[in-house]
Parts: sequence; structure tokens; C-alpha cells
Amino acid sequence: MKLRQDEIAKAIMKADEDILLIPQYTSLVADQRIYPLPQDILSRIKRIEAKLDGTNWLKLTEFDMTEYDKTISDEDSIADNFSNTQGDCEYDILRKSVKVYSGTITDVTNGFRVWCNTWPTAISDLTDTADMSQDPSTTTHGIPREMHEIWARGVIIDYKESREKPIPLTEGQLNYKDDKEEAIESLKHANLDREVKGQLPPASTRGNEGQDY
Repeated sequence: MKLRQDEIAKAIMKADEDILLIPQYTSLVADQRIYPLPQDILSRIKRIEAKLDGTNWLKLTEFDMTEYDKTISDEDSIADNFSNTQGDCEYDILRKSVKVYSGTITDVTNGFRVWCNTWPTAISDLTDTADMSQDPSTTTHGIPREMHEIWARGVIIDYKESREKPIPLTEGQLNYKDDKEEAIESLKHANLDREVKGQLPPASTRGNEGQDY
């Protein structure tokens, strides 16, 4: 079940609806620049925030050192070129960790927050009667109900194919991949009130709006 659960979790990511998104916290440590990403992270992060001023959450923007001309090789050079104010604190991802570029960092309990997709909690008790779509806690995920039948079908396929003499698959089992994609489609567009805004290029680049044609 766990192997198929991981497959389902990766498929859910295609819906791009933040279904497996959750904030993960760790403490800021004085003068510490590098913080490991959560061990249960699934593929992507969406946002990083920190209480760099000790009180307020600040959004960090992604930073690429190749696009930066100044020296940032030690604590003094980093603190001199960045600050603990919104818009002037950044981060870089390296070796499964986050490096913070900001002003001086002080101790703040749970002052570092990573919004990321995480692996759902593995099933540990097959006699449990709780719905598998329920989140086991405020920091862990279940599996959406839309994926339960597909999940079970995948487990059945694994069982049949593991026999010394494989058991033939039914038509529905043979259609597993297509039906899984259809189930993922049902998870998309969760908010029908969502606005999609288009933006025209600046007027100076639009010429005469096609009036000569």
C-alpha cells in the first residue's frame, strides 16, 4: 500500500491545487545561515518565510548567487549586503538545504517556515476505521477520496502480478493509468471563483494597436 500511496501522492501533484501543501517550522539559530529542508518534503516548496526581525513574518525571495556581483563569502559580507526587512532578505536552495541571505540572524523559536508539499502519512493499521482522506493531524496529510479506488486498484494489480503464476488483470485494472489521470483531473479547478487576469504589454510596445492593418 505504501508503494502505491507514494505513486498516488506524486500524481496528485499534477493537479497543482496545493492539496499536499503544509507549513513546516524550525527555529532560527543565531548566526546560522543554512537550514535543512524537511525530511518529508515532496518535490517542491512554494514559499519561505522567517521572523528575521524577531517578531514579524517576512517573505524571502529566491536568490541566485551567479547573478550577484558583490562578495557574499562570509557572515560580515552577507549581513552588510542584505537586511531583515521585507524585500531585502533572500534564500538559495543548495544540497537539500536553504541558505538565508539577510541581516544578522538571532534565536527565534519556530521562526523559520517552509511551505512545501509533503508525503502523506503511511497506513500503519489496516483495522483502522477512520476515513483515509482525513488528515491524521494538523501537520500530516491523508489521501483525497477521489484517489481511493485507484489506490486500491493499484494494490490489487501488484498482488496479482506478484504471484508465481501471475493472475490476469481485469479490463478496469488494465485501464489503471488512464483512470488515474482522470481521477487527477477531478481534483483540478478546486476553486471555481478563482480569477485569471491577463495583462497587456506596456502601451509603448504595442504600437498603434493594429490600426494600420
